[in-house]
Formats: sequence, structure tokens, C-alpha cells
Amino acid sequence: MVEELVAEAFTSATTAELNGLLPEAGTERENGCPLHILQRFFTLTSGTEFDNISKLWLNARNLSRYRPVLHDQVVNQELRWCGRIEEIIMQGVREQAFQCSDPWAAAVRILAVIDGISAYINTSADHRMAPLTDLARTIAEAELRLPSGTLRSS
Repeated sequence: MVEELVAEAFTSATTAELNGLLPEAGTERENGCPLHILQRFFTLTSGTEFDNISKLWLNARNLSRYRPVLHDQVVNQELRWCGRIEEIIMQGVREQAFQCSDPWAAAVRILAVIDGISAYINTSADHRMAPLTDLARTIAEAELRLPSGTLRSS
């Protein structure tokens, strides 16, 4: 019973965070423009407000090694996050805002970079974050063949 409650709490928190960062298609997205959506996303994920959700993900991934129900929810949420990024990339490709031959692979790589940067949140974040602040944005710009700085909020 406790395991199910932990998994449910994780799913609820990460779903709310995902919907706040990258609203689903058909809901109100900022200007509906994929470029603006990703600019906002990278601004929010590079700020200190994102630290708590990063800690939640780290702890959930660690605990999921021993808790099958939580493991299933962590995997489901990872796939939802990648899928949401993929949707935005595909929309951007359709609108010719982005160039990307494999939106799923690009989404996975972008999220892997965000997760990798988040790995420092519990330890040496104060010493390492400055050089890493724009890494996910830089990788996304390369994946989507955008000029450097395009995904910075204006």
C-alpha cells in the first residue's frame, strides 16, 4: 500500500510539473509557437525553481531500483516527458521552425542532457551549475538545427 502511495505521489507531482512546463497539445500553450514553447521550457528548467523536481526525479529513480510499482511509474513518466518534447519538435518541423529528421531521438537526447545536469543538484550544484546552465538549450539548438541563442527567451 505504501509503495502505491509513493508511486502515485511521484506521478502526480511530475505530471503537474510536465503540464506546467510543456502543456499538452490542445491546451493553451504559450503563443502556440513551438519556438516560444521551447524558449519558455528552457528558461524554466534552467532556473532554481526546477531544483525541487530534479531532486524528486533523482530520489524516485534511486528508489525505483527496489520498488517495482515506482519503477513502472518512473518509466511511464520518462516516456511522457520525452513524448511531450517530441510532439513540440514535430509541430516545429511541420511549421518549418525546426529541422529534425528524428524527433523522438532528439527528444530523448534533450531530456537526457537535462537529467544529466540535474544529477548535480544534491551535491556540487553550486560549483558546477554556471558552466552547465545553457548546455541543454545548446544541445537542443543543435538537434533542431537552430542558430546559437535561438532558444533563449527574449
